[in-house]
Amino acid sequence: QSINELLQRIEDAVKRERQFTSDASHELRTPLSVLRGTLEVLIRKPRTQQEYEEKVSQSLIEIDRLTETMEQLLALARASETGKIHGGHQMNLADVVETTLIVHATQAKKKGIKFNVTNELSEPFLVPQENVQLILRNLIQNAIKYSKSDSTVDIMLKSVGGKTVCQVADEGIGIKEADLANIFNPFFRSEALKHRDIAGNGLGLAIAQRAANAMGAEITVTSEYNKGSVFTLNF
Repeated sequence: QSINELLQRIEDAVKRERQFTSDASHELRTPLSVLRGTLEVLIRKPRTQQEYEEKVSQSLIEIDRLTETMEQLLALARASETGKIHGGHQMNLADVVETTLIVHATQAKKKGIKFNVTNELSEPFLVPQENVQLILRNLIQNAIKYSKSDSTVDIMLKSVGGKTVCQVADEGIGIKEADLANIFNPFFRSEALKHRDIAGNGLGLAIAQRAANAMGAEITVTSEYNKGSVFTLNF
């Protein structure tokens, strides 16, 4: 039975690898196909200045999408190499939160989203800067993307059961209970077809989880559909 279980695990791993490769290829081919089609249309006949500008703008959007996917795939690969990004420069967790929020301030302002930070830690808590920035960047970016306009994203630092935790809570669209088990899988997007207006490729949470694993931390999530989600980074 143990041999059969081992063979089954190997088969499952191969299936996951094939699925990942297929999904990655799709995410890279799609913007390239759109970009090619846009440029082919552009050169078929003379266009007005406005038409040229519109097509070039569309092309730039697809280039940005392709670049983001490539960067996230590389980040996912680095995060998967346990120990490769573990350690490095140590930084106070509260300072990492502050610098990450500064990066996302413009994006939040466009949606009228306010950050509410509560720090209940009695003293500085040092963390590997690169790992935690990578994690928080994805968690906070998701909180902004999936939050309703003019809402609040609460970030809390506190001690729970002898562990230091960082919580990111939003008032967004939430996640269905049936999808919670899959949200950390690469390329998975909960009800993606219903939210075509929300950009994403389903890589952010997979990257965050693997970065957490690389430093011995854990990410958990609770969510209520149409009311919001709370992601907790446990150190």
